[in-house]
Amino acid sequence: MNTKSYTIINPTGFHTRPARLFVDTANEQFPESTVTVIKGDKVINGKSLLHMLTLGVKYQEQVTLQISGGDEEEAQRVLGAFFEAIHNE
Repeated sequence: MNTKSYTIINPTGFHTRPARLFVDTANEQFPESTVTVIKGDKVINGKSLLHMLTLGVKYQEQVTLQISGGDEEEAQRVLGAFFEAIHNE
């Protein structure tokens, strides 16, 4: 299992557009990996848009990304970048 924490730098938080891109990328590029996102006491399936949106991640909040199975290091690098980017609105 590959685990890393990220601080959200997008001023509008992790809203629908980046969440959709994250989920699509997780499902398409890493189908054999389990993707889990943790915020506080919430633990969700990172391959579900509905679950991602229920986290309500805001600017400067911290999330933890856990990847298991498949190419864990590559998945962590690619998917973690979504949390460290500013997305076009």
